[in-house]
Amino acid sequence: MKNAIIYYYNLNPINIHQSNKQFRFSIDNDEYILMPYNRHVDEINYLNDLCSQLHQKQIYCHQFVPNNNHTFITYINNVPYVLLKIYVNSKDKIILNDIMDFTNIVISNNYKVLRRDNWFELWTNKIDYFEYQVSQFGKKFPLIRESFSYFVGLAENAIMLYKNIYNSNNNTLCIAHKRIKKDHTITDFLNPLNFIIDIKVRDSSEFFKERFFDDHHYDIYEEIMYYLTYGNINTYDCMLFFTRLLFPTFYFDIYEDIINNGEDEKELLRIINRVNDYEEFLRKIYTYLKTITTIPDIEWLKKT
Repeated sequence: MKNAIIYYYNLNPINIHQSNKQFRFSIDNDEYILMPYNRHVDEINYLNDLCSQLHQKQIYCHQFVPNNNHTFITYINNVPYVLLKIYVNSKDKIILNDIMDFTNIVISNNYKVLRRDNWFELWTNKIDYFEYQVSQFGKKFPLIRESFSYFVGLAENAIMLYKNIYNSNNNTLCIAHKRIKKDHTITDFLNPLNFIIDIKVRDSSEFFKERFFDDHHYDIYEEIMYYLTYGNINTYDCMLFFTRLLFPTFYFDIYEDIINNGEDEKELLRIINRVNDYEEFLRKIYTYLKTITTIPDIEWLKKT
């Protein structure tokens, strides 16, 4: 890969550290990472413009480095790559305040091509596709076949709730992330390849879902109460936040890793074994939201 970096970027790294398909190196104390570009080609210029806006606001996300052809995507052995210059190299894990600060950044363009705020369409299409896949399994993936309908039921609850409360005039859009994972660092958080435009509560809800299944001994209820109180969100945002808590991305992400990447099916057990705890967690948040919002009734969450 060193020869490709020299050829396409006129950069001559001494040491290159490879992790999976990513290549990190430094030149004159500047940090770089070359990594596969896994997004639509049409998005790259919008992502670059978004990064420029963030830098103007002194938010130092990674910056795209153009190649010798003055483009950002470089095909190496027929694989699209981008080179990113890293301004903040931190192994610190993401905390809630990082998310709260980031989602309060005002942007001057909604970047329609980057928007992922049509949850109804995205979720229904995802579920329809997964249901078709599972119907073709036969006897393969017994753990998925046994658990799938439960999590589809959760997803359908989320879809119905979203449909009942949705009001496009009230949506607060911001820079968000495709995923917030338990092992993500600040450096990962500032990687523009993970940037999207979505409703303000997306990142926080994904963060809390990850926390719930990652740390059995940590009571996130108090932190959620802090977020709902001080997160600069209104009651409509609170209902959307709960809607996203209902949608089991934590299950479907592992499902996709099993189907597409050969992940061990037993990875689902850390989710399946805690469904009762998660139901109780949802019930606790829902009960609180009933006191401050007009969130529609969900009968199974009203039971004690």
